Amino acid sequence: MSGAVIGLVSLILLLVIGAVIYFSMQEEEKEPVYVAPVVVPVVAAAAADEDEDEDTFDIVNGWIYDNEYNNEIGLNADGTSFSFTDYSEESPTIAAKWSFETDDEFYQISSGTGKYIKITSQDVQLTSSSSSTSRINIVAVDDGYKFSDRKGKYWMKMDGASLKSVDVESDASVFSIDASQYYIKGYETEKETFTSDELISSMSKQAINCKTGVLSGFTFNRTSTKGNYDYTCTEGESATGDLGNKIVTEAGELLGVLSLSENKPSFDIACENGALANFRIIPAADGKASYEYSCRDIATFEEGETPKNNIVSGNDEYLNLKGLHNMTCGEGEALTSLKYTVGEGGSSDVTLSGICKKLAA
Repeated sequence: MSGAVIGLVSLILLLVIGAVIYFSMQEEEKEPVYVAPVVVPVVAAAAADEDEDEDTFDIVNGWIYDNEYNNEIGLNADGTSFSFTDYSEESPTIAAKWSFETDDEFYQISSGTGKYIKITSQDVQLTSSSSSTSRINIVAVDDGYKFSDRKGKYWMKMDGASLKSVDVESDASVFSIDASQYYIKGYETEKETFTSDELISSMSKQAINCKTGVLSGFTFNRTSTKGNYDYTCTEGESATGDLGNKIVTEAGELLGVLSLSENKPSFDIACENGALANFRIIPAADGKASYEYSCRDIATFEEGETPKNNIVSGNDEYLNLKGLHNMTCGEGEALTSLKYTVGEGGSSDVTLSGICKKLAA
């Protein structure tokens, strides 16, 4: 092979090798592809923020007064018509407190005497029944609330010392609601077999328990051979406090309801601080029984009602317990003690006395 041919072949090989090296280096130096991050809108967080800003009405009960005249809306002495007095935040009229019960998206506004506010095309009136026509729409505005019927056609207006109905929202009065620090809820125990032969066992099944408040009253009921308790608890801010430890009284004989007074150290209940939250009879050794109870540490003030019930010996255990266990405190009060006493002068009659104390309004 001539030298010219050999040189040409060598040149071609050098060009091929150089091309391979060049393209290999280009592949190594190739810049990475940048992938832009995807930003997902935080819809849930935005929705949560909107919910936090939403104005909700959660007042259970309180006093209603208008912003223009400061007239507190209450009831007259016989409860048949409205009354109006100057509202005082320091000393509101207890009888003028209204309850706000939800009814779908509306409210039933009722008094403690079972009267409901009703807005009609003619006027604002009181009714004794809760129905669709007494549903009230409560509309939040900048400095209070406006009230209308459920259809939003007729609105409540304070006109001096009277309430009237208007058909234009802009003519309606703005009202304030001063929420009460407490409210009252009713409960009942399960109906259980109740026999005088097994009095301790029967009574131990009846536990009165205010889980989030304090006791304001209780009543024993009898139906055929069964019994149970209806009881009311005062709940809310002024009835909220730490629940104390269980207190168990000294055991005593409980052969019958009359024994509650004959062995009274065993069956007397007293809260040194606060008010009564729960109590029940519990079995003890040797066929005896004790009271088990707890007190809730809340602020109480001067004594209020002092309920007292007497029974006469000779009745059956149902009637005796029904006669004794029928205690009710006044509005805004709670039971702080229960004490059994035996009749004077050798009488075997029994008296149950309670001490009620006032709560912050």
